[in-house]
Amino acid sequence: MMKMNKRFVDIPFKYESKTVSKATNAKIYKGAIILTPGRYADTVTQDYVYYSEDVLRKYATNWSTNFLNIDHSSSVIHRIGYVVNPRYEDGAVKGDLYIFPYTSVARDTIALIDNGLVNALSCEILTTDHYDYLKKCIVVDDIEFFGCAVVTNPACKDARIK
Repeated sequence: MMKMNKRFVDIPFKYESKTVSKATNAKIYKGAIILTPGRYADTVTQDYVYYSEDVLRKYATNWSTNFLNIDHSSSVIHRIGYVVNPRYEDGAVKGDLYIFPYTSVARDTIALIDNGLVNALSCEILTTDHYDYLKKCIVVDDIEFFGCAVVTNPACKDARIK
């Protein structure tokens, strides 16, 4: 029977825990702003929708799924990661974005973000709401987040990756 020997190879390893996950090689963007209180035009209906600070604070952690997509696409190729650790902080719904560089789309998105060409986000939500005739807009009563998308033209101009 052959004897097994333990071997230790000392290779210097530098790792930045804030930007890359060891286990998955995911690119991590901490504290991305997903939604802030305010009145924004719904991209589908073009109706103005008001999100109060109280509602955002209450439902910031109410996520049924946490996928990160490109341009709200449900295509397999455009699913590039996850929103992790959603929270209400500093007057905004925030989360940490994990982008997995497994596809060319994900790698291209990381390059666009890191080079300042793309920096916007748009939340994917289901809401219960009502029309407020005094505010002349739809007012959100509760929110269920089901994802987030990297976009070029967000309704909420404060929503950004970094």
